[in-house]
Amino acid sequence: MRRHLGTLILATLLLAACGGEDQASPEARSVEDLERQGQLPVLDRSDDLGGPDADGNGVRDDIDAWIARHGGDPARQAALAQLARSFRAAVLAGGDPAAAQEAAHRNTRAVACVMARSGSGTEGTRAVAEMRKMSANTKARVVAYLAYSAALDGTVMSLPAGNGCDD
Repeated sequence: MRRHLGTLILATLLLAACGGEDQASPEARSVEDLERQGQLPVLDRSDDLGGPDADGNGVRDDIDAWIARHGGDPARQAALAQLARSFRAAVLAGGDPAAAQEAAHRNTRAVACVMARSGSGTEGTRAVAEMRKMSANTKARVVAYLAYSAALDGTVMSLPAGNGCDD
């Protein structure tokens, strides 16, 4: 039963990372087609869980580019970068309970920050969901994110004081 649930979650995350089948137009036959058409962001699909980070800011370069194009004002871009770092930490934490709890704490703060710096609750919720999809966009990253989630099983988290923003 648990194995089937994990498989179902993995399949759902993989479809979500690709935008789902219902968004594909007749001429779009692959993820690459959807990227060329601008319907999906061009994302790193390397085997590296953390992905490329040329400037060392803790955000994958492809997600950095997405934030620059879609992040809005500088304060919201900073919030989205904080969120991207927290999802990267979650993927890299894998099944290590201590690292998973630290990543979850960072994620809780980052989500609160994005919500505080977004124009509406809907906009903030959408940004958090989009970042999660982009962060877990390969099978290896999904598996690592699921291991992170499993390591948090039974953990109780609380909302951060203030807006959660690092800056």
